[in-house]
Amino acid sequence: MVKKIRHLSFIGVVAALVFVVSSTVMGLPTQATSHAQVTPTSEVGPANSSMPSQAGNGQAKLAAAQLKSCQNREAAINTIMTRIQTRAQNQLNLFGTIANRVEAFYTKSGKTLSNYSTLVAQVNAAQTQAQTDFSSLKSDSNFSCSSSDPKGMVLAFQGYLKLEISDLQNFRTSVKNLIVGVASANGVKVSTDAGQTTTSTGGN
Repeated sequence: MVKKIRHLSFIGVVAALVFVVSSTVMGLPTQATSHAQVTPTSEVGPANSSMPSQAGNGQAKLAAAQLKSCQNREAAINTIMTRIQTRAQNQLNLFGTIANRVEAFYTKSGKTLSNYSTLVAQVNAAQTQAQTDFSSLKSDSNFSCSSSDPKGMVLAFQGYLKLEISDLQNFRTSVKNLIVGVASANGVKVSTDAGQTTTSTGGN
């Protein structure tokens, strides 16, 4: 009876973890892209999804009138960049924590999964890439209207943000695959089709 209760508890945990991993990143692209584009184009230039070069692109400092207008928005722009950076960091931490807990459970369970090492390696690779690009995003999140190229600063931030969103989605997917694999080793089938999270014991 105790074993059955523990098994049902594990099913609930798996469902909760898959739901969290499947839904967390969804808030980042919409919010981040929207926030990154709030700066008027007359001050800092149009949004650009490609990775820009911040320096050496021939752009001059803002003219006096543009500079004043930009400075009125500088604090708000930096607040938005910091908020995006914090959200990305929180998601990095969350996915890493979930992966660690799943790995700890697998070790404790004593079960064997043939491709476990591959799944863990994919998680680690995705985490490393996300952390690397996050460092670039973080280093470019201090906007200044008086810099030599304010437009380039915003475009660079948007480029790094696009990379980080992609990295977090890959990280999320690798963690979800690990959860599903470990669950299967414990006789639990997990389905996340069409945004739905379901679990079953497969008749066991």
